[in-house]
Amino acid sequence: MTRYLTRDSAAVAVMGPLALAAVLLPWRGSWSNTNVALLLVVAVVAIACLGSRLAGALAAVSAAVWFDFFFTVPYGRLTISRSAA
Repeated sequence: MTRYLTRDSAAVAVMGPLALAAVLLPWRGSWSNTNVALLLVVAVVAIACLGSRLAGALAAVSAAVWFDFFFTVPYGRLTISRSAA
């Protein structure tokens, strides 16, 4: 295991949550945001276990950005228009 963030682990940390979010996108209307968030957390934990702490932190930030971009209203923007409640 490496202690430092390499270019490959950084790419996996950013692209892994993006790929998972893209796979989950067709079910955006039928799944709750909680289920999507939990699947993204599983991806972040897997990246952190296989990589380094920095890769896990980068994956967490990436997952948060892609969750906001793909699964919160308005879709396709990095803003949230209203609360879910």
